Amino acid sequence: MVKVGDVFYINTTKGRGYFQYVKHYPRFSYLIRVFEGIYPDEDQNIAGIVHSPVAFLIFFPLGAADRRKLVHKCGHVPLDEEGQKIPVFRNGVPDPQTNRVEVWCFSDEEKEWFVENITDEQRKLPLKIIANAASLIYKIDNGWRPENHPW
Repeated sequence: MVKVGDVFYINTTKGRGYFQYVKHYPRFSYLIRVFEGIYPDEDQNIAGIVHSPVAFLIFFPLGAADRRKLVHKCGHVPLDEEGQKIPVFRNGVPDPQTNRVEVWCFSDEEKEWFVENITDEQRKLPLKIIANAASLIYKIDNGWRPENHPW
């Protein structure tokens, strides 16, 4: 059973990517925060890693990935103040012809609102998407960030 604050790594093609379990959203999945950097295949200072910058937040089927041993628990560190904040997510459906989102939906745990043209700062907000293990590895290996997502 995974617990909030558990720290995991996933093996990527370039080394280990580390992340921490933040919260379970029953309608989506487990929210994780992925830390910047790829580390060699050896034990790391977990407390130091969880204080490094967060590359991105994303939903991930952590329970299933843990049971299938696609990820490896390597410690537990209580969430810091930043990790406990409820993020605002953005979501949108791209037009299949233009691959552009015409209207974005922003949401937190209490409300939703819609925006047509988003700012550069809003583009950095976490996307309300679920990554599988292959997608998470790809994102870590390639320095993915929400603001660089194609839509």
